[in-house]
Amino acid sequence: MKQLASKVAIVTGAGRGIGRGIGIAYAREGAKVLVASRTKSTVESVVAEIQAEGGTALGIAAACRQGA
Repeated sequence: MKQLASKVAIVTGAGRGIGRGIGIAYAREGAKVLVASRTKSTVESVVAEIQAEGGTALGIAAACRQGA
């Protein structure tokens, strides 16, 4: 049994580097993962990779804009 089955993980900075690796690792362990990054293309890439391996993921592009 996967260690994170029936869990949900929210991973920020998931578009690349450590955040990306953590999001993918959590999904491999059975978690449903919400990945967030500043750019839509990187989020979509990570979500596609997780889904291709049979995982469940949702991606959100979120950027803070000065003055918003």
